[in-house]
Order: sequence, then structure tokens, then C-alpha cells
Amino acid sequence: MRYPKLIIELAVVLSCLLSGYFLPAQDAETAPVRKSSEATLPLAELEPDRKIPTLKQVVGHAWGEEVSSHGEVERYIKDLARAAPFRSSLKKYGTSYEGRPLYYLAISSAANIERLEEIRENNILLSDPRRGTEAEVDKLFKEHPAIVWLSYSVHGDESSGTDAGLLTAYHLLADLRKETRGLLEKLVVIIDPLQNPDGRDRFVNFHRENRGVAPSPEPLASEHAQRWPGGRFNHYLFDLNRDWYLQSQVEAGRKALAFSRWQPQVFVDAHEMGRNSTYFFSPATDPINRWILPVQKDWFERIGKYQAGVFDFYGFSYSTREMFDLFYPGYGDSWPTLQGSLGILWEQAGVRGLVVARDDERLLRYSSAVRNHYVSGIATLEAVFENREALLRDHRRVREDAASLIRKSGQRDYFILESGSPQRAARLVRLLQRNSIEVHRVREPLFVQARRMLEGTAGEVAVPIGSYHVSLEQPAGRLARTLLDRHTDMGKDFIERQLTRHLNRLDDEIYDVTAWSLPLAWGTECLAAEGEVKVVSDPVKLGAEQDAYRFNPVEGGEVRGGGLAKVAYLVRGDADELPGVLSDLLNAGVRVHVSDEPLVLGGVPFPRGSLVIRINENDSTVHARVRLLSKTEGVVFYPTDTALVDKGAQLGGPNVRWVKPPKVLLLMDRPASYSVGHTWFYFDRLLRYPVTRVTFSNLDGLNLSSFNVLILPHGKYDSPLAPGEKMVRKLKEWVRSGGTLLLMKGAAAWACGEKIGLLGSRQVRIREPEESAAGQKDARKKDGGKGAEGRLQPPVPGAFFEATTFQHHWGTFGFGPRLRLFFNGRTMLEPLKNDVGRNLVNFSREEDYLISGFCWPDSMDMLRGKPYMASQEMGSGHVIAFADDPNFRAMCRFQQRLFFNAVFFGPGH
Repeated sequence: MRYPKLIIELAVVLSCLLSGYFLPAQDAETAPVRKSSEATLPLAELEPDRKIPTLKQVVGHAWGEEVSSHGEVERYIKDLARAAPFRSSLKKYGTSYEGRPLYYLAISSAANIERLEEIRENNILLSDPRRGTEAEVDKLFKEHPAIVWLSYSVHGDESSGTDAGLLTAYHLLADLRKETRGLLEKLVVIIDPLQNPDGRDRFVNFHRENRGVAPSPEPLASEHAQRWPGGRFNHYLFDLNRDWYLQSQVEAGRKALAFSRWQPQVFVDAHEMGRNSTYFFSPATDPINRWILPVQKDWFERIGKYQAGVFDFYGFSYSTREMFDLFYPGYGDSWPTLQGSLGILWEQAGVRGLVVARDDERLLRYSSAVRNHYVSGIATLEAVFENREALLRDHRRVREDAASLIRKSGQRDYFILESGSPQRAARLVRLLQRNSIEVHRVREPLFVQARRMLEGTAGEVAVPIGSYHVSLEQPAGRLARTLLDRHTDMGKDFIERQLTRHLNRLDDEIYDVTAWSLPLAWGTECLAAEGEVKVVSDPVKLGAEQDAYRFNPVEGGEVRGGGLAKVAYLVRGDADELPGVLSDLLNAGVRVHVSDEPLVLGGVPFPRGSLVIRINENDSTVHARVRLLSKTEGVVFYPTDTALVDKGAQLGGPNVRWVKPPKVLLLMDRPASYSVGHTWFYFDRLLRYPVTRVTFSNLDGLNLSSFNVLILPHGKYDSPLAPGEKMVRKLKEWVRSGGTLLLMKGAAAWACGEKIGLLGSRQVRIREPEESAAGQKDARKKDGGKGAEGRLQPPVPGAFFEATTFQHHWGTFGFGPRLRLFFNGRTMLEPLKNDVGRNLVNFSREEDYLISGFCWPDSMDMLRGKPYMASQEMGSGHVIAFADDPNFRAMCRFQQRLFFNAVFFGPGH
């Protein structure tokens, strides 16, 4: 394969960067040893524009000499843009939760930058096969520059990508040679150097605080062993590389919006992996999402082979295909690929500092990690440059190939029904819009033959006016299919291979969750129509930039009848808006009651869990507040001038209880998992309700009587950092005095049994004969080891199951007798006995209760009939246990109501 002159000339540059085991023997004799990273910068080999500043000139350190902070990145990228205003364009596309700006820098030729907006609009035209005449499109194929987006360091402590992105930007702007200038005539390169500024600065500050004059290569040295929670995650401890389609976090949402405004042909997501690895680039390993086209896989091979050739030229080690799948749609490579782009993953062995020792007794330096990502960027740009027109044509072809999608599945339309939950349906539609998926509103009713996503049944179904219509015949049809379908198959061969590995006690190859269906996650009725359907509808214009998770309700909220209540206002217990409404009311000091039993008032049925706001217990401002909330939350308030109900619970009776405002304590830090941030996010951003966060180390000295709700998050409680005997006694006394203790996943497993005695359950374990061979015991270590009660079952890799609810407890307010439950992990609990407590939500006892995703056969047997949520009274208080975290990734809005019930209704019951 032929390599361009630009790459060949970089050999001299890179030989200067190489040191130790990275340096080929033949270069060691000819290339001088450079002590300064600045000396290795490609100045002499290139023809640099002296007006373009180097990193050292702006921030004081050279490439790979330090891990650059967000502030330093911001200063440098602004200086680059100022130094080359005719060949670059800096765009602020968002702001992190901690107030740090998010930027991308577009780099191209002066002629292209002058008409950058025209190029962007033309690229959108090319990306939409319904637009443009044949002549217009053919002209663009021949002349239009390809758009390549290079995105770095979505995980804040995977630091080399950001510095490599800055070096790549410098290279493209500073090099005056015709090779680089010619490349930029045919490409627009968008560099997003830092996707997660909050996490990066958390890591950089830690690293600089703990490093001495000479960096230590010891992997366990203080400069490498990050404090909890580390720099990987954003402010709320979300993994932004799982949030592309969920877009619960502001960084992911703004990035997805910026992507949709460009629709690049290639999107690169640069990461780091373990220090003992080398380098990985696409193509991916199995499983690959079934809606990714063969032509896209061919392009992964083509660009991967080009990159492999460049790495071979320099003698760099790498791997491909055998790691990192392309299945879950929330990755930075899978989501762009399902949009029709080529989402390419890079993984560089991580240093987590400036130098680290590998297990093979070699040193890995930060400058080498920066170099590898830098070379990857140049190689990728060259590959696209050489194949620009073919790539443009195939990109448009992928975006228009809805026909093969329909042929494969036999369906072309989805319908989202309001079904009594208009706000829930509208918010789901907003989320689809934020994923660049077009949605229409049905204007004329119709009947369709369809499969119901929730029930899994098929037949003729009525689609009323006002329902939402999603056609797969659109550019984002593949992503729409992936997100809306009930189940996405991983492939028979892959599953059989995992089952074989499981039987042989080998690690599985499943990288993340195996189910994500939005209708199941949101509890929204969705129909997958079969055959051709004639639909009369209008485009929905809810605003793709609006928050799908909070605020901005659709029209529909009101004070029914418009008058002022004399006795009370009521809110139905099954209203989707109830959590936000109750949170706002309690924040404002409004006294609220909740009905433990259903009632009928004025002919209107109110299910259990309905709110009652008594006028005589609140001041006169309650009327204006109720009216305001009806608009801001989109909820219906029912005013009443009488307390006399038609039937059911009496408004002044014992079944209508005061909602005692929760005073919430959330434990952070080790041994908690980072997922505690998902619970914090739920309070802070979705409910806007105050929560006090304390570290485990400060729990002993805390006066628990100031709080009535305590949340022990998921974590590793079998560690020395877990609460000791003294603390356990303190917790029991607090619960008996009226506290509500929530145990999440690992905390629930820890609390089981006689030793701790906070929960009258036991963990479900696999029983095995004592004479198991020693070799078998060793092989089972990943399953938790074998103890007196047997070994733990393998984790369930994120799947949806049928479940049932106990309908006579406040913990299941808002739910009917059945629901679809997402479960991820290995915490399986034995049911509580009736004289101990109540099993509030239980996995179904049916034979086939797996709805979506994958589950191991033995885990299916063990999970059947077991509790997901259980409640146990202790004195005047409650212990509420969850086998999994309902706030996980803010993914299952419907399921989070269970957590809400435990927090907000526990103290008053």
C-alpha cells in the first residue's frame, strides 16, 4: 500500500519521540536522543508557520511533558484560532455542569473556512437522501470536502487523547507544506480536544498534587492511585461514553446536538485502556449491532488496514477486532455509526500520569501515548483524503438505505401512544428528536396490525389522534429501530460461544448491558406496525434542544375547572408528573397528604398514591402555586369544594396520611460505587430536592437524628471501609426511632444475614458439592468465590424482565400489578417471610419472563420469583432493599418511581 509523503516525513519526527522499548534499533543509531519534549516537536521536519504558537509558548510545557488541564487546553485552542483565523473556526458548543466550556475547532483551507456554514449545510443535504437533485448531489460528490470529527478524552483520566488533539491541531495549522495544505482543501477536520472537562480537571489536580519532582513509574504510587471517584466520570459521576442516546448529561446532549448539525462522515472517539495493553483501533469485535450495514463494516476494514500499515511502518504494536464490541448504542463509536457515519474507536495503553511501569518490565511514557494518538489522527485523515469521494457516496447510501432495514424486519413504522401518560410520551419523543430521529403527530385515527412493545402481543390496534408516528424511512431509521425495538439480538453464534465459555468457567465477552429498549425503559406504549401503513400526520416541533428529562412539559396541565378549591386540590397517584410536583410543593413548605387507598370524588377515580393538598393546612399562596405548577410541570390538579367522597378513602380519614418531608442523607466515597452519582443527579437535577452528601468516614460522627432518610448506595461492603459493628448498631437504633434506610444493590447484599441483621433475607447462591476440584475453584473466583453457602451466580448483563407488584403497600404507588423491570448485576435476594416484611416487587414466576436482552440460564432459574424491592419494618422505621439501582444511568424513568416512593413516603408511614 502506498503511503503519502506526509506520513513518510513524519518518520524522522517520531523517531525523536521514541525512547526505550519504543525505539527501533536502526533508528537508535541515527536519531539523536532528545531530553526535551519540545525538541521532539516536528518543527525542523515540517515547514512551520511561525505565527502558529506551540503549546509551550502558550502554557509553558511541551507536548507530552505534562498532562494539560482544561484551562490550559482552553488557552491554547483559543490562541490557535486567533493565530489562524482564516484556516480555523472555534465553536463553543456547550458548558459542563461545573461551568467549563466545551469547544471544537474546525480546521480546513482558507477557502473552505470562508464558506464553512455553506459546507455544513451542503453536508446536511448530502446526509439526507431525500434532498438535492441528481446533478446537485453529483457535483457535491466531486467537490465537497469530507467531514472528519476527532473527539478526545470522554473519560477524564484517559488523558493522552486531549494533548494529542492539541498536537494534531497544531500540525494541521502550522505545516506549510503542500501535502498538508492539499489535504485540508479536501477535508474539514473538527477537533474536540476535551469532551469531559470536569473529570479531566479532577484527575489533573489529583495528579499534580501527588507527583514529586521525578514522576514515579510504580503503578501503585500515590500519583497513579486516584482518590474516589477518580477522573473518569463527569460531575455527577456518569460515564459519558454510555450516554450518547440517553443524553441525560449536559455534555452528552450538547455533543449529540453538535454532531447532528454536521453529520460527519467519520467520527473518531479516542480512549485509553490498561497500561499492559498496546493500541487498539477499529474494526470492532462481536457482537456488532445488527443494524450496522456491511458497507460500513467494509469501511472499518479499509481505514483499519491503512492505520495498521502506518503503525507497521513505525513498528508500533497494536491489536484490532479482538476487543471492544459495537453493540450497545450509547458508545461514541456505535451511536455515530447507527446515524450513518463511521464511528471509529481508538484505545491507547494508559499511563495515568507521565510514566508507568508495565508488568513486562518496560516503561510506558505519556509522550509515547500522545504520539500514538497523534499518529492515528494523521493516518485517519490521510485514509479519508485518499478515499473522499467514495466515502461521501457511501455515507449518503447508508443514510438512504431504509429499504434493506425494512426488508430485514418486515416493518417500517412505530407508533407511540399517549395511553393516559401524555407527558411521558412527549418526553420520550423529545429524546428521540435529540437523537436526530424525526417524529410526526397523527392527525387521523387508524387501525394497524402491530406488536405491542410492552406486552409483546400482536393484533389489530387502534391508533388515536395525537399519537406519535416514527417512520423507519428516514436517515436515522437504523438508530430509531435500535432504540424503539423490544429486543436487539446479539447473534446466535455469539450467544452460543458465551454459553460454552460459561460452562467452562471462562470470562464472558459481553462488554455492557444487553437491553435498552426505550419503550420498556420509559414504560411507554409503543406499537411496531407490520406491513405498509397509510398515516396522515404532521411533523412534531417540540424542540430538539429541550431537556427530555425535566421541565418543558407539553400542553395539558391545568387546574380542572379553573376555580379555586375550598377544601383541597388532588393529583392522581399515577400521574407521571407527581414526583416533580411533590418535590416542588415540599420545597415551598406546602403541607401535602397521600392516599393509601383508592377513592372516587366527583365521579373522578383517584388511585392509591394520589396527593391531597388541604386548603386549611396551607396559606393563601397555595392557589397560585398550584396554578403555576400545572403549567411548569404539565400536571392536572383537581380542585374540590367538599371532602365527601363518592367512595373509597376519606379525605379526612386515617388512609390519607401526611407526607413527612424527607431529610435525605446520601453516603458517598468508598466503598460506594460511582453509580451513587446517578442517585445524586436524580435529586439534584430531576427532582431539584435537597440531599446531604457525606463520606462514609464522617458517618460515625454524624447526628443521624437530623435526617429521616439514609441511602446506602451500591458498593463493595465486604471491604474494611464498610460500616463496622458500632455503626451497624447506630443504624439499627436510628431506624427503630423512625428512620427510613434504603439499601441499594451491594448494600442490600451486605445487610443480609445474621451478622449484620439489617435485612431478614439472604443472598441467593449456587450450591455445589464440597469435592469440587481445586482447579475448578480457582476458575470460579470471578463469580465471587465458593463459601459455606455456595458461590454467587454470574452477573445478569442488563436485561428486562416481567415482574409483579404487591398492591397493598405505599412502595408501589403509581404501579399496576405488573411491570417490566430492568436488572443489571448479581445481587439476588431470598424473599422475605410474611412475618418479617413484604416483597414489594418480584420477578415473575413464569417460565419465560425474560423480555429483552440476555440472561444466563442458571441466573434465570435463580432470579425467578425473587424480590427486586423489599420492605421490612424495624421499630417505627423501615428498611427498604433494592436488588439493583433503579437510578442506573437515569435510564429507566418509569422504574425510578419505586425509588421515589421509598424516599418520599417512607418517613410518613
